Amino acid sequence: MNATAPQFNTMLLTRQNMLFLTLAVLLHLFVLYGQDRNVMPDKPRLQENPIAVQFRDIPEQTEQKTVSPALKSGPQAAPEAKPPAAVKKTVTPLVIPEPEPAPAPAPEPAPVAPVEVKDNTPVPATETKPEVKAEEASGTPGQDSSNTEGPQTYPVRAPQTGTITMRIVRTEPNRSPVYGDGEINWEFKTGKYKMSIQASLDLLLTSVNLYQMRSEGLIDVYGITPATSSEKRRNRSETATHFDHEKKSVSFSSSNKTADIKDGAQDKASFIMQLAGIGYADPDKFQPGREIRLQVAEERDVSTFVFVVTAYEEVDTKAGKIMAWHVVRPPLPGSYNSKLEIWLSPDQNWYPVQIRNTESNGAVTTQTATKIVTVVNMER
Repeated sequence: MNATAPQFNTMLLTRQNMLFLTLAVLLHLFVLYGQDRNVMPDKPRLQENPIAVQFRDIPEQTEQKTVSPALKSGPQAAPEAKPPAAVKKTVTPLVIPEPEPAPAPAPEPAPVAPVEVKDNTPVPATETKPEVKAEEASGTPGQDSSNTEGPQTYPVRAPQTGTITMRIVRTEPNRSPVYGDGEINWEFKTGKYKMSIQASLDLLLTSVNLYQMRSEGLIDVYGITPATSSEKRRNRSETATHFDHEKKSVSFSSSNKTADIKDGAQDKASFIMQLAGIGYADPDKFQPGREIRLQVAEERDVSTFVFVVTAYEEVDTKAGKIMAWHVVRPPLPGSYNSKLEIWLSPDQNWYPVQIRNTESNGAVTTQTATKIVTVVNMER
């Protein structure tokens, strides 16, 4: 026991010395660490970047921390602080708003374009009234659409002989459309003419004739001058109209009544080709807003048909797209109560390429050309 006591004391003393030495080393390291912390904040100032100085007052940079987590590793913490890099990131958003776009100059006014467009639009009928009234004084048709003025006479050139095949579509309110076929035959030779119009409706296995009209007469200085005309409608008796141009009168087979007529009077079939002949002789008569007045003998009376030229339009037909003048006869209470529209094509000898009749009850019958055959008359 006594022999080992000094040895035990020696070992105990050695352990105490080691503990003391360890504490001394730790204290020394603590002092060095504290010195390093005091020195670190001054080091970045020696490497201060001019860009960082220039933007020091920016809020994002004044809050910049100079001690990074890398300081925990001791002396290697100094190289981790890079203020210039942080400053460059904050400079970029300041450069973006510098080139502010100058206010866009006010668009230059262009008053000329609207004026040109307005001048190029079709002239409405109301704007052409003064011009036509001036022509009225010289004997050409006037603009007054009332029936107080009588028919007018026009230069007429008879169209070429030809046949127009048409497709008919009839629609009535609350009913399905009904289809049919029509044909206009026009023959002109040696100062005489013959004309026929017929229409039929398609049924399940056959077709039914709706009406047939015929007209015969001469071509004189007043254009088409009918001598006789007849009309046959389904479930009705045939009626005839006789013209006496020397006595300036017309008589009807359906009554004992006679009526006075003027030069250029037409029947219910010939007035279509009279319109075509007027355009054939003088295309300038067809301008938007112009009126053409024709005296037409119907079944029992004579009326003045007032046609208004509306526009030069494209008509879609089975024979192709055809340009034509759209002529409208508005309803006239007390005389005729249906609206009649005719499209006359200058490229097709002024033939009617479409005819539409709108009745007062809403029924609409449209005839559109499907085939046009023209025969050139060597002898007129």
